[in-house]
Formats: sequence, C-alpha cells, structure tokens
Amino acid sequence: MEKRNLLENSASFLARKSGQMLNIGKLKLSIANLENEMYNLKAELGDVVYQSYQDGSDGSERIDEICVNLAAKDEQLQDMKKQVEDLQEK
Repeated sequence: MEKRNLLENSASFLARKSGQMLNIGKLKLSIANLENEMYNLKAELGDVVYQSYQDGSDGSERIDEICVNLAAKDEQLQDMKKQVEDLQEK
C-alpha cells in the first residue's frame, strides 16, 4: 500500500512538472515571436525616421503609432517573462 502511494505521488509530481515545462516552453516560444515582432517594428521605425529626414517631412504620426505599438508589445513581453519566472519558481 505504501509503495502504491509513493508511485501515485511520484506520477502526480511528474505530470505536474511536465505540464509546467510545457507551459514554459510555450511561453518562451511566444516571447521569441514577440521579440521578433518588436525587432521588425524597430527597423520600420528607423525606416520611417530616415524617410522623413530624406523627404523633409514630418512622419510624427506614423512614428507615434509605431512607438505605441512597441510599448504595448514590451508590456506583453514583460508579463510573459514574469509568468515564466513564476512557473520556474514552483
């Protein structure tokens, strides 16, 4: 009876840890995708700034739009990193 409880507890622990590892993996993949999106937005921001410089125009509306998008993505990124950290502590 004692061995059975030990096996059940071990199986339960392994299942819980496997689930945590799966969730951490999914979050890390999402983090990588989000970082890639942010990288692309930063490149686009640079293009807009340079194009505005070349044209002598004011691209501030598009610049603001990109910066707001970047700030939102950065907030998501920080939340995801915190979730990973919380899962790793368990």
